[in-house]
Amino acid sequence: MNKIKLLAATFALTAIAPLVSAEVSVTGTLTSDYVFRGVSQTDSSPAIQASLDYEHESGFFAGVWASNVDFEDDANAEIDFYAGYFGEINDTFSYDVMYNYYTYQGYSSADDSDYGEFLFNAYINSFTLGLGYASDYVNTGDSAQYISAAYDIELPKEYALTLQAGYTMGDAFDDAEYVDYSATVAKTFFDFDFTAAVINTDIDDADNADFRFVLGVSRTF
Repeated sequence: MNKIKLLAATFALTAIAPLVSAEVSVTGTLTSDYVFRGVSQTDSSPAIQASLDYEHESGFFAGVWASNVDFEDDANAEIDFYAGYFGEINDTFSYDVMYNYYTYQGYSSADDSDYGEFLFNAYINSFTLGLGYASDYVNTGDSAQYISAAYDIELPKEYALTLQAGYTMGDAFDDAEYVDYSATVAKTFFDFDFTAAVINTDIDDADNADFRFVLGVSRTF
C-alpha cells in the first residue's frame, strides 16, 4: 500500500454532505509486485489493483481498495476498507488519521485473518512521519506496530524521488521485528502515474522480502 493514501463504503457518506462539496475518484493500478512494508503479497508476481475514494471538503475521507494476493495458501484477494480525516495546521504542517480494515478473501472461517489498524501520518514540508497500530494483527490476538519516515525530493523535469524507511514490531512479531526501506522515482505522463522502486528489508532468507525492483502505473478518474 504505497504512501499511504492507501485506502466505509462511500455511498453511505451522502448523508454527511452533498456531493457538490465532495469528490469521488476511481484509481486503477498495474504493478509488477504488490509489496507491503517490504514484503511481497503476491509471491513476487504482478498485481492488479483498484480503489474507490471519497473526499469531503471538511477533511473527511473514506474508500475501498482491492488487489490480488498470493501467500501460497487459500487467499486470493485483499479488500481494504478505510475512513479518516485530513487536517492542515498551517502551510508547513498537515496530518491525517484513519482506520483501515484489511480483509482477505478465500480463507475458511477457521483461517480468518481480517484485522483493523489505526494509522497516523504527519506531513512536515517534505517529510512524512507515520505510525500504525493493530491490536489484533491478522486475527492472532497479538498487537503490532509500524513506524515509518519518508522524504520527498523534487527532481528535474517534474520527476520526484521518495526515500522511505519503516520498522515493524510488536508482540505479533516477537523476535521477527524487521526494517524495510525503499527509494521510489515517480513521473506523470499523459495523466498516467508511473513509478519505479527499489525495495529491501533486513529479513534473512526470505524470498518474499529480499531486494526487488518494482514497476507500477496508475490512472485516477
